[in-house]
Amino acid sequence: MKSTDLTGKVCILLTRHKVPDAWRDNGAEPLRAIFEDAGYRAELELCDDPVAMNDFISASCERGDIVVIGGGDGTINAVIDTVIEAGVVMVPLPLGTANDFARSLYIPDDILQAARAAINGQIAMLDIGRVNGKSFVNAASIGVPADARKRIDPDLKRWTGAISYAVANWQSWNDMKPLELSVTCGDNPARNLKLRQLTVTNGQYFGGGLRPRENKRLDDGKLHMFAIQANVDTLSGMDIAAELLFGSVDDSSYAISQECDDIRLEGGEGEPILADGEIISQLPAHFTLAAKVLPVFAPNAFHGETDRTASFQDQEIVNDVALDALDLSLRLSAIYPMATDNKMKAICHDTANRLRDINRRLELALRPYGLPTSSPDPDLHSLEQLRDRAMSWMLTDADMRLARGLKNQSVELGKTLDLCALDDIPGDISAPLKDMKQLIGDLQQRLNEFQA
Repeated sequence: MKSTDLTGKVCILLTRHKVPDAWRDNGAEPLRAIFEDAGYRAELELCDDPVAMNDFISASCERGDIVVIGGGDGTINAVIDTVIEAGVVMVPLPLGTANDFARSLYIPDDILQAARAAINGQIAMLDIGRVNGKSFVNAASIGVPADARKRIDPDLKRWTGAISYAVANWQSWNDMKPLELSVTCGDNPARNLKLRQLTVTNGQYFGGGLRPRENKRLDDGKLHMFAIQANVDTLSGMDIAAELLFGSVDDSSYAISQECDDIRLEGGEGEPILADGEIISQLPAHFTLAAKVLPVFAPNAFHGETDRTASFQDQEIVNDVALDALDLSLRLSAIYPMATDNKMKAICHDTANRLRDINRRLELALRPYGLPTSSPDPDLHSLEQLRDRAMSWMLTDADMRLARGLKNQSVELGKTLDLCALDDIPGDISAPLKDMKQLIGDLQQRLNEFQA
């Protein structure tokens, strides 16, 4: 689908019970104004559930309309087939708990920022996964995650959010019997495996900010599978969780990882399949990929583009540095209150403060160029805190595991910084970059000493 196919109408469909109270009185005027200022006619509908959203799209939308869906990953999952069939273009507004689909599109967590970033972006044609004919956008799992979904206490989820998932997963990990499955990935020979969990991902993020691999995208034409074998003990399982925080599960010595576009699972008849937070099917399972079928307005950051008016060298690299550095500072701040070792606390506290100051200088210098082109999820801080707190309850050596993840992330940021031709970049931009490069080197040295 191209921009020339659009009708000029935006239908804003918001989950009624998740809408800010002020918007109930003013008709979400601040949100409507963003789309109207961009030149579209905006209509608003408050919906009780995804069924009502699907009914509205089918009855009231024309091919080429833009449909804004306000909800979480479960809501997105429930409407994608209707969006595809109706030929409309979706804009996801993150109003859920995890919002992994929006995060994979580089959409900010703030509702107004999300709308502005998306509608000023471009149309992207995304892949969707299917299992037994049922669609999913982020991930589908069997084993521990699916069993844990049945254990979640609604009251605990209401008050603690993501931590309720950690508690339920911990219970399932200890109580659930491993599954004996025959797993066939693409044209590879079938493998008979005894597993605690198998997850197939389509998007970059799932499970509230976990990443199967660093470069996974919603439009790369591949499904990514990783499985945890039954003989992995509890501590090693937490190693995998830590690796998923930093997108490095492909390098794990504890998980089986493959990538293809067709996966078959035999065995475990009747076991539930969890997709985007909801049970949608059961084993046996056939996973397939529908490539480039879901039209979505995505920010320019998802397309890898920056402001064309920027005129200095390495502008896209500097844009990535600004985003990655802020992401690292948030992770450092989130880990600080969970760390038990005073040295680890000092590393996180000192580096986060210095990195935040440097990044503030860099953002001010980049502002005249319209950079950076996106912002990290503001909820990342609280999600990381919750996840790290759960890990600290379960482990006595969580500090060392998290230090390894921070080291890996800082190394990647250092590599990106090394690509910048600092002498060819304006001085007010190169100065904070040089300070950041020194700080990242100091961080790596302190983490090396901590791990020694």
